[in-house]
Amino acid sequence: MKIQGIIFRLFILLLATSTISVKAQEDWRNIDWGEFIVRFGLSYVAPNDAGTSLKYRVLQQWDLYNSTWEIDTAQTWQISGVWRPSDRLGFELMHINSAAYDVTLDNFTGNPGSSQIQLGDFKVSTTLAFANWYFLDPSYFFRPYLGAGINYTDYHTVSISRQFDEYLMDSGMSVAPGALNMGHSWDWALQGGIDFNLDFRQFRYPLLINLAALYYLSDTDPTVNFPTELGSDRLYAHFDYNPWIINVGIGTKF
Repeated sequence: MKIQGIIFRLFILLLATSTISVKAQEDWRNIDWGEFIVRFGLSYVAPNDAGTSLKYRVLQQWDLYNSTWEIDTAQTWQISGVWRPSDRLGFELMHINSAAYDVTLDNFTGNPGSSQIQLGDFKVSTTLAFANWYFLDPSYFFRPYLGAGINYTDYHTVSISRQFDEYLMDSGMSVAPGALNMGHSWDWALQGGIDFNLDFRQFRYPLLINLAALYYLSDTDPTVNFPTELGSDRLYAHFDYNPWIINVGIGTKF
């Protein structure tokens, strides 16, 4: 009888535990996790670029003295995801992919009759994380927001131009072609934007249009490495990328 009583009590305990577990699992499934948004779009990138003259660690190369970096604007694509746990707060992860640039050195004095020389080219990919604040509730057709966060910017697919390689060798600085290196950076980012909700017929996955303006800080220390008769040497510079970006995106929420 004692053994049967113990078994009965264990059975009741297991049944109660299972019931509590099932209820807890049902409660977890019923939690309101808010809205999730995915977007894909285009980016127009206008670098607020500034670069110091290429120079040795201590001495200045005269042909490059007072030269400046010149790069154009770029167009590329971007993708983003947003989690809005509440009506006013959202967390966004965005990737802007491979904006491509050609670098020209202005105020260059090494080529008679020309004040410019092509330095090389590179691409820039940036991943950003934002905390956004929405000013209107979800019932409005448009929802403006402001966001602040951080960015990781990678300068990749870097190559030096044939013209600059020829200058290095013709001037006696190098005995063979060199290499341009750029690096990466972490820094702050800001954005402001508007989400337009085109859910006129209450589709399961409504259409969203997004317009946003971004500004973020990014700088790096490029080098030009090249072989010499005695081994190797390099030129140093500092480059501030700091772009303004206009995003146009389309997506949905669920």
